[in-house]
Amino acid sequence: MKKKDKINILLEEYNKAPSEYRVANYWANYETQLINMIEGLDLGQMRSGKYPILSTFGFIDGAYTFHPRLSFWKKLIMKFFQHYVIKNRAILPYKLRKSDIEEMAYRHCELMCDSTNSVPISNIEVSEFGNPPDLFEINGSKYTVPFLSYYRRYCFANKHMSLKGDEVIVELGSGSGYQIEILKKLYPNLTILCFDLPLQLYLCEEYLTNALGETDIVGIENCLKWNDLSNIKKGSVHFLGSWQVPLLNDFQFDIFWNAASFGEMEPDIVQNYLKYIKGNAKWIYLMQARHGKETAGEISVNTPITFEDYNNFLSGYKILAANDAWHSHKRLSQSGGYFEGVWAEIK
Repeated sequence: MKKKDKINILLEEYNKAPSEYRVANYWANYETQLINMIEGLDLGQMRSGKYPILSTFGFIDGAYTFHPRLSFWKKLIMKFFQHYVIKNRAILPYKLRKSDIEEMAYRHCELMCDSTNSVPISNIEVSEFGNPPDLFEINGSKYTVPFLSYYRRYCFANKHMSLKGDEVIVELGSGSGYQIEILKKLYPNLTILCFDLPLQLYLCEEYLTNALGETDIVGIENCLKWNDLSNIKKGSVHFLGSWQVPLLNDFQFDIFWNAASFGEMEPDIVQNYLKYIKGNAKWIYLMQARHGKETAGEISVNTPITFEDYNNFLSGYKILAANDAWHSHKRLSQSGGYFEGVWAEIK
């Protein structure tokens, strides 16, 4: 199916959906920018930094990221320093180079692996699709710092879930698909359902089709008209719209995964999604802003959702761990700090 046709079908179905499954206030501004950009998008450059709007939902593979809200002059200055001053020179504190940070991120992942009984990072490498600008090699395998950060999230979750490799995982807000890339490369037999907004879902499918191969993908054109989940293909990645979450009603699965996107919604919207998760998922992984997202400015929420809200919403589950969230190379500290936590169903 051609790009334009697939996007139009997605948007048509999305526009029929009830308001609780559509974009919240936080994403309203970004949605317009995405629609204006996506038809001219070169998928082969989706990770290159050429399209700053894509960084807002995960396509961040450069050491220096140009956020869409940066002014022209700030972007120009950053590009000058990136290409002519910094490169890989030892100008950071303690005479650090960019390559030192990359290696520290990798070693952090090795330590996380050892302490959580996880599959080693050395078993996998990142896809080169989309032209990531800061690709580096360690022991002959290719990585980016964001790829390592998603691996670290897996290690935290695995410490408490002890994945066997045949689980069914539901991710709401899959974004770039980097977390799924990690999980499927570590455990090829996982069955995964990705739910997201239309344009994010389209780009996620395009990326993962290239990163994992077509045989692992059950695409949008197959899933979009489903009335139930009886056609799930074991061991494959499936792509469904956020408005299709009610299909999870009475569907038993192993893990529900949501990183950051709940924080961009209003509390009542999160509660609505969770009613299809509670009692169906054995474990829940969340990585969210501890005190909620911004409530003022062009990109903001009306009512922030906090750690206490998540804990209250998840009745019937016990929290196994809730720690400060980290990237592979630094603490994740934006918007008042992030946590990552795992909840287990009380039986």
